[in-house]
Amino acid sequence: MRQPLDVTLLTLPDCHLCDHAHTVLSKLGTEHRMTIREVPWDSPEGVQLTRRDGVAFAPALYINGSLCGYGRISEGAVRNWLKKRGAQ
Repeated sequence: MRQPLDVTLLTLPDCHLCDHAHTVLSKLGTEHRMTIREVPWDSPEGVQLTRRDGVAFAPALYINGSLCGYGRISEGAVRNWLKKRGAQ
């Protein structure tokens, strides 16, 4: 059995795009085991990640330590990202 995906989601309060990202992860969670950790956008870890990767706005989605996407997270784009990395 595969290891669960290590998912980190950088979020802001009252963010409709962040709510959408949660919905996408909920759908994907029916097919993939994952551990999801939510990190505040303005926390030291959030600031470090966004600066390192040039992320312009919330939310930011990291899977297994790699930036998967940010802004309006597309379920199809995440599926393609996972497929390219052998997670499907």
